[in-house]
Amino acid sequence: MPTTSVFNGTSLVVLIGSEVIGFATSCSLSLAIDTPDASTKQSLGWADEIGGQKSWSLTTDGLATVVPGTVATYVSTTELANIAKDRVAVTVKFTTIDNSAGGVTPVVGDTYYSGLAFIDSLDMTADMENPVTYSVSFKGTGPLTITPNV
Repeated sequence: MPTTSVFNGTSLVVLIGSEVIGFATSCSLSLAIDTPDASTKQSLGWADEIGGQKSWSLTTDGLATVVPGTVATYVSTTELANIAKDRVAVTVKFTTIDNSAGGVTPVVGDTYYSGLAFIDSLDMTADMENPVTYSVSFKGTGPLTITPNV
């Protein structure tokens, strides 16, 4: 059943293909539109802008893991590092999932955002006596698709 009001951020995740990026603690989607200056003398001193090139990116942060996806049901930090190292564009998806039984089933009817993206950066941090964390940023290549989950 589609989400119909304000919802808990725990339900919103980033997937590569159909696998959730593991142990995430936050995620975000950013859309940007370049606005080139189109001012002329007829603008009477006011700035005129036009809609220019569009871009998008996704980021997610979490607790690092080393278990490969062939063993686990999530994308591990090791797999993220291999995707970045190999410079492979992957299909990413930003959507809500049904967490009721610990599953990763997208919520039917909710909006999802997807497209091809490269890993722009991957950072791992290991502070003394704390969990190892990661931060990964995806840079979209081509259009971002916005459609409902089916």
